[in-house]
Amino acid sequence: MPEDSIHQPNDKLLKATFSSPENARAFFQNHLPVELADALDWNSLALEPCSFIDPQFASSESDLLFHITLQQSDAFLYLLFEHQSSEDPRMALRLLSYILRIWERFSQNHPPPAKLPAILPIVLAQGKRPWKTSTRLEDLIELPPSVAHILRPWQPALTYQLLELIRIPYEAFAGTPEGILTLRALKAEPMDELLSDPVWDEALLFSISEGALERILRYILNADVSIPQLQERLSKIQTKPLQSKTMTLADRLREEGKLEGEREGILRGKREGQLRAVLHALEIRHGSYPEGIREAIEAIYDLERLEVLLESAIRSDSLEAFAQKL
Repeated sequence: MPEDSIHQPNDKLLKATFSSPENARAFFQNHLPVELADALDWNSLALEPCSFIDPQFASSESDLLFHITLQQSDAFLYLLFEHQSSEDPRMALRLLSYILRIWERFSQNHPPPAKLPAILPIVLAQGKRPWKTSTRLEDLIELPPSVAHILRPWQPALTYQLLELIRIPYEAFAGTPEGILTLRALKAEPMDELLSDPVWDEALLFSISEGALERILRYILNADVSIPQLQERLSKIQTKPLQSKTMTLADRLREEGKLEGEREGILRGKREGQLRAVLHALEIRHGSYPEGIREAIEAIYDLERLEVLLESAIRSDSLEAFAQKL
């Protein structure tokens, strides 16, 4: 697993917050069109333990799938959180592939004549700039004007709801206190505003659990925030019990972060040593090796697997035999 996918504070904060049915329900109820929100049975909302993201996007997006009843019928709410720095002009196409996977999963347990459920896709985008991308799949398809009216019914149709954090004022976020603070923090991070008043709203901070407060603080500490500036921000908290609790949590998390950084450094050093040993063994055994083999080895982060490959590099009769172990 690549290092950048080991620690994804954006992903962790979003999933920890909105995996809670209470937080998710309040978020959807307040950010979906009113007519649609009124038609859904919110008591039936249930998180599905699955993900449909392509591996190449695992470090820049995360998703949550919820089953819900829509006027006595099965339906799904699919929340895709996009936290890469630039927008994807073909987001509608990517969403279509995820929706097909959801339908395929449903079909495995519901054979014909059961109908496919409606899927309501919502993209929650984090970034510094507003998107210019169309939310309609149809706009990605080139249809010659003279025959567009003939071709259009033959093309797949999809429109998703796009919620851009940068376009939503801090005070406009609605839901539970934990959900609101999570959305404010996610909005603030790329704009370097994690120490701003909206993120440190004492009424909201006082209303959330200690676990939720810890997640928010952990997210802030994972960002590029100056420790002296954070300490100054903490000193401005007016509610003394909240200030004391927050300062204690921040001190503990900073110490944990130091220890975690030391452990990561040790593991990184061990991995780099193992990589060099495998490649060196291949050079000694076979003289040289193709670039593709080197790239495949450098993509491995499991130390135990690298140990197995080191033995294979030493014992292999040919590069082909070694490559079969990759």
